[in-house]
Amino acid sequence: MKKILLVFLSVLIITSCKSWDASKIAVKKEPITPKILTLERKIEDIANATVVTNEDRMKLFTKEVEDNLTDPYGDKYGYVVMKQNIIKVNMGIGWALLQGFTGAVPLLFGVPAGGFKYTLEIELRFMDSQNKLIGKYSAIGKGSAKTALYWGYSGQNAVRKSYVDAINDAFNQIRPQIQADASRLNEKLQAAGKLR
Repeated sequence: MKKILLVFLSVLIITSCKSWDASKIAVKKEPITPKILTLERKIEDIANATVVTNEDRMKLFTKEVEDNLTDPYGDKYGYVVMKQNIIKVNMGIGWALLQGFTGAVPLLFGVPAGGFKYTLEIELRFMDSQNKLIGKYSAIGKGSAKTALYWGYSGQNAVRKSYVDAINDAFNQIRPQIQADASRLNEKLQAAGKLR
């Protein structure tokens, strides 16, 4: 009996949770045409309050702006400002209660131990070199990830993955809005001139 238990525990440890490689955080490659003129990136609250950002948010914002929205090379004509509003974070406590009441036996069979869901609003504002607002685009993004043995993520990775998925979902909705308005934005940026 001890040997069977030892083998079973060894298998659990080896196959525990799905790993999530944070170095592969990326946005969907879907560049708009024409691209917006080169812009300075800012993450801030519209009220100019101090904003604390995390590495994932900054990396996604940089990639979205440089890979999909603007020409990253050349003189800068204004700013693109990202604002985030977290609407709801759901931690999936029901799964944890189920595991607690059943002695975590379902966990051994792959039933989730928990889950994380993010619902957030992303707003991208385009400002010309004179700090005048020339475009505002927003969308609500959602992301989720489960914590489970064998196929799910660990708790910390599930939080990060659901957050990244929510931002990407919002970017995927905002990109077509900017695409439809790209020519007008470029005209306004050129008319205001380059940043000094």
